[in-house]
Amino acid sequence: MTGRAKAASTSQVKSGTRGKTLRLATYTNRSELPEAATVLQQQLEKAGFTVKQDVREYTQMEADLLAGKYDALVFSRVTLLDTGDAVSYLASDYTAKGVYNIAGLKDPAVDKAIAAAAEEGDTGKRRQKIMAAEAEILRTDAVLPLVHERVVQGIAAGVEGVLLDPRERSLIDADTHLR
Repeated sequence: MTGRAKAASTSQVKSGTRGKTLRLATYTNRSELPEAATVLQQQLEKAGFTVKQDVREYTQMEADLLAGKYDALVFSRVTLLDTGDAVSYLASDYTAKGVYNIAGLKDPAVDKAIAAAAEEGDTGKRRQKIMAAEAEILRTDAVLPLVHERVVQGIAAGVEGVLLDPRERSLIDADTHLR
């Protein structure tokens, strides 16, 4: 990927962050997030950062999150429950005028890529433009995917016609039945 900043070495981090503390936040509403934040904190400290973690219920910290009071946030954004089309999620979370832009991202190339995806009517081309917008977002390092959680579903013997929906939103329909 082009256009990304070069990563600092451990010695550069240690010399450049002396006396500074990285503020890392997460919330308790998802039980796995504090654990993931603790692992991330350990990795950051090993790399030379001083880290202070803030873990609270989401409703108690949302105003601070939106105000940019943290340097990093470990959180879950279940995009497919919001919409079947990623463009509205990307526009909300990653454009300069986005209403849920917790990352505080203001990048004209990102805004342009998301706008291009929003304007595309052809489904296949729209999907390609969405992926191009995602690449523009990832280029900025404003967001770093840590984990992609997938739901694993068991299907009992004798059950046929179960929907294996890649968005994990549907399981049964009129064709689902017992043998």
